[in-house]
Amino acid sequence: MSAMKQYAVVTLFLMTAAVISAGCDDTNYDQRTVVYVSNVNDGMPFLSDVLQQGDSLYYDKTTTLKLEDDYIEEDWLKVEIHNKPYNAFVEPEYSLGDFLLTGYEVSFVQSDGTAGPIPAFSGETSILVPADSKVEAYIVLVPFNTKTVSPLVDMQYTNLEIYSNARVTFHGHEVQTDREIEFSCGIHVNFADPLTLENDR
Repeated sequence: MSAMKQYAVVTLFLMTAAVISAGCDDTNYDQRTVVYVSNVNDGMPFLSDVLQQGDSLYYDKTTTLKLEDDYIEEDWLKVEIHNKPYNAFVEPEYSLGDFLLTGYEVSFVQSDGTAGPIPAFSGETSILVPADSKVEAYIVLVPFNTKTVSPLVDMQYTNLEIYSNARVTFHGHEVQTDREIEFSCGIHVNFADPLTLENDR
């Protein structure tokens, strides 16, 4: 091979290497991976039961409400988090990092646009989502104490319903670099006393 051809080959190789390395610098960092909620509550709306009732709404052959075995519980929401390559040209084994979700915020708004039935709140979590993987986890959607005050406590033993939309915003960071990340998802939430509704229908 002549000296001119060798020079041309070396030059082409160096130019190609420069282009490849430029595509991996920090300016394109955000394009390496996508972390998002890929599924919420198995794709179904969420029913928040304001009161977990016992065997029946009334004592046998009476009209007296059965209260002894009724109780309140907080609601947990199942979510699936996906950490995937931004596109098919990214090699997950070498280009993606693991993400640790450390907290979330939940806010509600009623379907008619008015303020939600419970105030917004924050929660802590520790969900590790490895590169190129999906992880299922649970977070608190409706805290216990919010069902012990109005308007939810007023819905016990009634056929009242409140239709609302919840917005959940997660935040965390990439384990390898501490790069921060934030993303959100939404779900329809119906607040009701289902056993009372069923007996009234």
